[in-house]
Amino acid sequence: MMQRTDSAGQRALTREEALALKNRRTLVTLFQASWILVFVLLAAISLQIRSTAESLPTLNIVQVLVPALATAGILASGWAVWDSLRAIRVDDRVRFLARWRVALALGAAFVVIMLAVLAANTYSGVYSQIFRVMIGYHALHALVIGGWMVQVLRNAQHGAYASDDHWGVEAGVRLWAFVIAAWVLFYVVLYLL
Repeated sequence: MMQRTDSAGQRALTREEALALKNRRTLVTLFQASWILVFVLLAAISLQIRSTAESLPTLNIVQVLVPALATAGILASGWAVWDSLRAIRVDDRVRFLARWRVALALGAAFVVIMLAVLAANTYSGVYSQIFRVMIGYHALHALVIGGWMVQVLRNAQHGAYASDDHWGVEAGVRLWAFVIAAWVLFYVVLYLL
């Protein structure tokens, strides 16, 4: 039986493979949409609490600068994962692995910084509690999705992905983009508004 190829000379997906991939992508999209609603609700609750609070904690320059640097790092990790996806789509394994490792390192640094911010929060009161929930909830998601990304790296080191079969990489990229979008929302609510 002869395999079909697309215009780039790569193996074309069978009807069943294409449907399975479409279903996986839909499932990840539904997951992201449902969880982003939770993040939006937490942001709305935070804004509501802030609007009725008598006084809010005053942040010093370190408490503002550190999350800003962490945000820059997680945004850079987003570039790295997207570039790694582009690399695996053209079978550039060296670039893929290098960018994926950069994304993991930046993601790990982000989680460590956010946990330090969480631990350093000595304030009390309702606003402080929602602050802790938002940071902790986001850190948990970053850790879980980071775990997926570590597994993708392990699989890739054993030759698991190629231009015609890279769903694990694509899922990792989509999930990490979710982590970044959720953090940008939280960052704006917690530090800019």
